[in-house]
Amino acid sequence: MSTALQIKDLVKQFATGKPAVDGVSFDVPPGEIVVLLGPSGCGKTTTLRCVAGLEHPTGGRISIADRVVSEPAKGILVSPRERDIGMVFQSYAVWPHMTVRQNVAYPLKHRRAGGGGDAKSKVDETLALVGLDAYAERPVTALSGGQMQRVALARSLVYRPHLLLLDEPLSNLDAKLRIRLRDELRRILKQTGMTGLYVTHDQSEAVVLGDRIGVMRNGKLLQMAPPGEIYNRPADPFVANFTGAANVLHGKVLARNGDRVTIDLGAAGRIDAWTPQPLAPGDKARVALRAENIRLGESGPANAFSGRIVERRYQGMQTLYDVVLGDQKLEVLELGTAARHAPGEIALTLPPDSCWAYLEDGSDHD
Repeated sequence: MSTALQIKDLVKQFATGKPAVDGVSFDVPPGEIVVLLGPSGCGKTTTLRCVAGLEHPTGGRISIADRVVSEPAKGILVSPRERDIGMVFQSYAVWPHMTVRQNVAYPLKHRRAGGGGDAKSKVDETLALVGLDAYAERPVTALSGGQMQRVALARSLVYRPHLLLLDEPLSNLDAKLRIRLRDELRRILKQTGMTGLYVTHDQSEAVVLGDRIGVMRNGKLLQMAPPGEIYNRPADPFVANFTGAANVLHGKVLARNGDRVTIDLGAAGRIDAWTPQPLAPGDKARVALRAENIRLGESGPANAFSGRIVERRYQGMQTLYDVVLGDQKLEVLELGTAARHAPGEIALTLPPDSCWAYLEDGSDHD
């Protein structure tokens, strides 16, 4: 099966410090959108820039449409212009002296594919796709920020590249517009069948846009999986924490059965959890879980506890509770317009499938 993008053992080492990208490998089949997610400095943008040819890798291999475009060990380095890619940046990067149509048509003048008498129809089709057909003759400087970003997207799509690279393209927009364009962007890419590599630090963007999400930290790719798997089966504590599992309980492994472990939490009692790691009886472990997965006022068949609400923070559409469990603390989130529980003793359930156990390594994974 052919791949739109293949990255194998990619390394990018700058003059000082650790590698910015350290042995990253993944494939992207045609038509798939892969999102690289992680904090600033994790290597996600450097990876994208290596794919674009804007950074020169130190090692590894990059192939686009089954053609090797970078392999330092063999002296292969194809220029960005010849990689058949499109790019959308954080800044709109539009030509301010041109109209919307002229901006979108510009790449066709410098590429054999899509040129000639067919250019106008391609521009019209692409402007309609991004919802700017009524603005074709308008000066681009007369547009809003969201509209200018649509122009930048249309300009990258008009010549139908093999691969579209998007470097946090929504980060300069206000919150409401960012949400609307996020949803439309996925629709547009899927409608065109475009293969995309998208970089962001925003988990909600990653979940909505990505067919798969790759979580990065310190130059390494920690996990590459569909959004549901990243969210419900994080591979390590950092992935769990970065995607919202703010609660951590500490204990010791008592028993293991397949991918399930029983952990002694001390004064709180015992908890059953899922684990992706080779935990064994006697190991110190941490259990991560999300605030919204804890069920207050319920005693389930497993992981049922008695706790105490010490603080309640009503926020309109949701309520946050601080709960003491034994000698440890949890934050619990409940959706709804009413604060249902008052401070004091309460039953709670921590569903085993929502509890993830990892080896206790002493780090905070922030």
